Amino acid sequence: MMLHVTNGDSTAQLLQKSSISGTILPWRESWIDGPAALDWWEEQAQQARAEWFERELGVPQFLYIEQCKSQQSQLTQAVMGGEEIVLWFEYDLFDQAMLAALLYWFSKAFESIPLNLSWIVATEVPGVADFRGLGQLSPEQVAAFWPQRREVATDEQAAAARAWAAYSAAADASDIDGREAITHWLRLDGEKLPVMAEALAFQLKRLPSEADSLGIVERLTLQELESALNVSPDADGVTPDKLFGAVSSALPMLGMGDLSYWSMLNAMAAGDDPLIQVSGDRPLPGFAAAHPINWKQWAIRLAPRGQRLLD
Repeated sequence: MMLHVTNGDSTAQLLQKSSISGTILPWRESWIDGPAALDWWEEQAQQARAEWFERELGVPQFLYIEQCKSQQSQLTQAVMGGEEIVLWFEYDLFDQAMLAALLYWFSKAFESIPLNLSWIVATEVPGVADFRGLGQLSPEQVAAFWPQRREVATDEQAAAARAWAAYSAAADASDIDGREAITHWLRLDGEKLPVMAEALAFQLKRLPSEADSLGIVERLTLQELESALNVSPDADGVTPDKLFGAVSSALPMLGMGDLSYWSMLNAMAAGDDPLIQVSGDRPLPGFAAAHPINWKQWAIRLAPRGQRLLD
């Protein structure tokens, strides 16, 4: 028996169409968003995340909680049944944080149980110049990764578990403490897990800088808005979809989804002295937004504070 745990639904659907046998569990989570408690599976931690996802992204609390319980139950049954667990993840921070969280959970929840863990970490594809993720491939291309599957070594699992401890510290501690936790992990374990190390090094860039309190995503957003203003000084602003496309394309190491970005834009536009101005008759789209979306109903521009930080 074999259970494939994938980085979401796109990879799961491709595996279902491929020649690879086994049960498939799409793992639905986004650790680049919201609070990230060390023992994330505990009820209080999941409730805090459910409240954040509902408030910031519009995901109903009950839906988030039900999803967490369902996927953890299925994975627990597979582990207790002695099945091989194959972890399918990519190189970006979105995936590597998810992978670290899972391996930390395995080390704590199943400490006395022999685990049959293997993994496939997709970093590049022959013939694909701009590889962003498994979801852009064909079922045959995804199946071609199967020979790369290998056992998760004990020291690798331990290093990944420590990576999650560092990542969760960076998410829930002060900027200085968070940076130090990740920097320490990079010195201690980075060579053991080079793909995860590159992703966590990128996380350092996401944290607010000492110079201007901006992380790399906020800074690039302001720069893109300034570039658009230079090209078209009389334009009302940039539509959210075009801004997301430019920023996400420039940051493949993040693996950011659109809902994550809308939440960040809302934060940048909040307060008495915002970084950006978002004009439109309604809030930026959330989880339950009807599609297709008319993106022209919003326009985003630099606010005076955002411009000052770029000067």
